[in-house]
Amino acid sequence: MASSMVFPTPLTSPLILPALPPPSPNSTSPVHPPPLSAPSWVDTLRSHARAGCFRATLATYVDMTSAGVPPDHFAFPAALKAAAGVPDPAAGCQLHAAVIKHGYHSSPVTVANTLVTMYARCGDLRSALQVFDGIPDRDQVSWNSVIAALCMFELWELALGSFRSMQEQSVPPSSFTLVSVALACSNLDRADGIRLGKELHGYELRNGSYCSEKRFAFNALVAMYAKLGGVDDSVALFERFQDRDIVTWNTMISALTQNDRFSAAISVLHQMVVAGIKPDGVTLSSVLPACSHMNLLDSGREIHAYAFRNADLFMNTFVASALVDLYCNLGLVEKGRAVFDRISERRLGLWNAMISGYAQNGLDDDSLKLFIEMEVVAGLSPNETTMASVLPACVRSEAFRRKEDMHGYVLKRGMEGDKFVQNALMDMYSRVGEIDISCKIFAGMEDRDVVSWNTMISGYIVCGCYSEAFNLVNEMQRNGDSTAVEVVKPNNITLMTVLPACGSLAALGKGKEIHGYAIRHALDSDVAVGSALVDMYAKCGCLGLARAVFDRLPKRNVVTWNVLIMAYGMHGQGEEAMELFELMLAKGDVKPTGVTFIAALAACSHSGMVSRGMELFHGMKEDCGVEPDADHYACVVDLLGRAGKLDEAYLLITTMDAASDKAAAWSSLLGACRIHRHTQLGEIAAKHLFELEPDESSHYVLLSNIYAASGQWGRSMEVRKNMKSMGVRKEPGCSWIEVGDDVHRFTVGDSAHPQSTQIHSFLETLWTRMKKEGYVPDTSCVLHDVEEKEKEVLLRGHSEKLAIAFGILNTPPGSTIRVAKNLRVCNDCHEATKFIARLVGRQIILRDMRRFHHFRDGSCSCGDYW
Repeated sequence: MASSMVFPTPLTSPLILPALPPPSPNSTSPVHPPPLSAPSWVDTLRSHARAGCFRATLATYVDMTSAGVPPDHFAFPAALKAAAGVPDPAAGCQLHAAVIKHGYHSSPVTVANTLVTMYARCGDLRSALQVFDGIPDRDQVSWNSVIAALCMFELWELALGSFRSMQEQSVPPSSFTLVSVALACSNLDRADGIRLGKELHGYELRNGSYCSEKRFAFNALVAMYAKLGGVDDSVALFERFQDRDIVTWNTMISALTQNDRFSAAISVLHQMVVAGIKPDGVTLSSVLPACSHMNLLDSGREIHAYAFRNADLFMNTFVASALVDLYCNLGLVEKGRAVFDRISERRLGLWNAMISGYAQNGLDDDSLKLFIEMEVVAGLSPNETTMASVLPACVRSEAFRRKEDMHGYVLKRGMEGDKFVQNALMDMYSRVGEIDISCKIFAGMEDRDVVSWNTMISGYIVCGCYSEAFNLVNEMQRNGDSTAVEVVKPNNITLMTVLPACGSLAALGKGKEIHGYAIRHALDSDVAVGSALVDMYAKCGCLGLARAVFDRLPKRNVVTWNVLIMAYGMHGQGEEAMELFELMLAKGDVKPTGVTFIAALAACSHSGMVSRGMELFHGMKEDCGVEPDADHYACVVDLLGRAGKLDEAYLLITTMDAASDKAAAWSSLLGACRIHRHTQLGEIAAKHLFELEPDESSHYVLLSNIYAASGQWGRSMEVRKNMKSMGVRKEPGCSWIEVGDDVHRFTVGDSAHPQSTQIHSFLETLWTRMKKEGYVPDTSCVLHDVEEKEKEVLLRGHSEKLAIAFGILNTPPGSTIRVAKNLRVCNDCHEATKFIARLVGRQIILRDMRRFHHFRDGSCSCGDYW
């Protein structure tokens, strides 16, 4: 640092004070108070500064100088502290000029020290360093001020360098020095931070920093270890230090919460209360997130009640923000809003908590309305956290149509370089189908964190770019396995994002690779990852592996149980699904939810267990306290309809509450009418669906199929014509198969695949063999009024047949073929696959949108009940 002192240019304009109130109309002449002595002015000045009344401090300074009282080395620090507290850099520069004018710039050092702090807090680090460089006799406070300034600007290495210079000049550090140094260490990369942090720890041990006078330094060490991932070291320090104050307790609770040690954080809170330490706002705002993550609503309510009994805590905006987060995370948005409404002076953090709470509960319009209210009514400007919550709400809200406009708003606010906003923008663009823009944002990010990678992976999956998603996961793994200092490797969220894609594509090989990664990095015991693994294996047709993962999980939540119950049902193993359901009730660890009953009812439906399903439906409220909703009625309609009890299914729909959404129930009935070719009820169901969901293509297709299956080609074509005139497009049939490291996609009549010629030729040969074995093509599945031979050609081009043929041609003899389809498999493909499985000696596992079909030796696991 330079040895000469260079001062910033002082401003010449006077300090601007608020206007004085006009004299009372009843007053006849002003009453002048007696003039204050110089010590009285200084005492008043310092009193205002100590009380945090910074504008009053500056006003007093102006009054003092106007009264002809010159400021001294006691007055200047108070006034400079006020300029920093506002902050008011212009006032700070004018005070600096006065310091020079009155000769206090070099002695005593307290004035120069305060100047360093003032410039730093006003955002002018260059001037702060210039003042520091010009101090001839630096004391401990001088060094503390410059180290704290460098930390304020996140120049961690320079802060540590200044600490070394301080030691070289034999200036002993204080507890304030050690706090700043610990903060700097905690913000380095983990390896360097731990190494230097331990050196600092050793220094403190040698110099007796564990006394009651130096609790600040001890607390900073606890926080430092926790931030660097050494929370066990933090706990060990905490347990060995007996002279704890409230900051010590708060630091420990916060450290545990931030490191996902939620149970331990709550335990420390109990110890704190037993020790007679009264929790404050920091305590509550630190422990409430732990209650939220552990779904401890009752504990959260107890803390809320404690805050309610203490007015200072109840009106504390940080506590209120944590309470809003708690209630919204647990789905109690109205209670969160009640907390929000009771706070009169709402800071930005509280607004952010409520906006985020609405958004994460799908109340996107409410989130956007509150965002507008915050800006227009409260006059607050959003920050990066606000935008990270608002952007997803904008994407999902149908009322907000021009979603890309939010990018312009972000640019206008100057937030485009913020990592969290960039992540939200990537998510926004991927969800509106602009994946290329998401890629550009990702490529241009200077500081990608794990959320950035996960967002981009999720974006690829949302847009159907599965290969790109898997490639990015592989790149992320290579990055995580490198020896670079800053590494970002897949975490539990990454795995939870990509595993469903493996299941959707029946990409078993990819799923096993991810499972291996989870085991190597101890992520497989995470309940959410475990649930995703169970789901992936089940959707890839490996029910045995799904059950094995389920059985090995150390902890299961309701999602884990639901996934496996649903899996048994989709595989047609209704008895096993119900046994698992009964086991879940018997264990009592988790309570069944509405989704549990949907899974159980679907299992009964796929296995034809009508009596058991009806028993379950009628007892769900009384036995488990779950009120049947529209989805449960739809499941029962499907249950009855598949079993041919169409009239009972129709009557059940008529008993539904008039206000309930009946679209799913009518859709189930329409599907059943397609299976049993019941034209009259199909027309009734379709009429209701055309009113409720006029843009849903599947309703038109099913009715058209019903007509075509009964030979009513004219009416079938009329439905198709109406569908086209309304601009409703049918979702094209699509099938996927994993071979080697790649997932191959086929559409109806696909000729774009590199092996298309070979595939179609193989199918033509296979078709002849199948017909010799007794296969009769079901041409009723062709919805075009063309010649029979042409219908057979169209049937051969169905996407699942193309995928199966590709699998046979490109996998070893005898190996299992796994295919996933986005729509329901047609009757002809179902019958044809039985013949193919027998002729080629393969097991073929085909998953459609409804269930699994395991074909082997000429038969299917569904027993033709599907």
